[in-house]
Amino acid sequence: MNKLSLALVLINFGSYALNAAQPEINPSHIDAYVTPYYHSKGPAVSVGRFSSGLASAKEDDFLTTIAQMKKGWDRLTFPELYVGAIRLYDLGYRKEAVYWFYSAQYRGRQFGILLDQTKMGSIGSPGFELLHAQNAFYQLVGTYINGYAFGDMDGLVKIVERVQKEGRGIPDLDAYRAVALGKKSEWPSANADLADGMNQLISMLKEKKDDIKRQRIERGVEEKFSKLTSKELPSR
Repeated sequence: MNKLSLALVLINFGSYALNAAQPEINPSHIDAYVTPYYHSKGPAVSVGRFSSGLASAKEDDFLTTIAQMKKGWDRLTFPELYVGAIRLYDLGYRKEAVYWFYSAQYRGRQFGILLDQTKMGSIGSPGFELLHAQNAFYQLVGTYINGYAFGDMDGLVKIVERVQKEGRGIPDLDAYRAVALGKKSEWPSANADLADGMNQLISMLKEKKDDIKRQRIERGVEEKFSKLTSKELPSR
């Protein structure tokens, strides 16, 4: 995938900010089902070692899990990050959720470009399932988190710039050892293209801020999401 294609994919992040509000959705709670990783009914979580803590109804247990995840940030898979973003959002830590969500998107896209798609298999194969999970999380969760995030464009730019900077370093990919990745010698170049592609998203967020605001108001997105608050994530 070339830089232009990557840029267009990343710019599509913004489309959900403008089309997010649907009459039937509850903006304060993400309703999503991405098998087998997450189901909002319950919630049911299956992303590995942090699953029970992420699903916990006890907020203190949940926050302890989030703190543990942050300590091993470079080893987190994109499904773990997506589910973390969902649960942070639902529990009111929405600014933190935006950062987790964009980090998850970056790592999900990164997984897609590093995956050897000629060896990913079909339905039921880890590579196939992960690649399609990335697209499902992006679409289903983006409706809510971008609906909220684009209400603070300046704050969102800072988050995207942070994710871009952090994304330039390739994280620990050992968690994907069951999946056939491409040649390791090609990873740095492919990842650099992905990070560079975010420049166009950042420019769009800065230059189209007023247009996006107007469209959000016209489509009812601003009214729906502007009422949401955000709690500060406690340091642990």
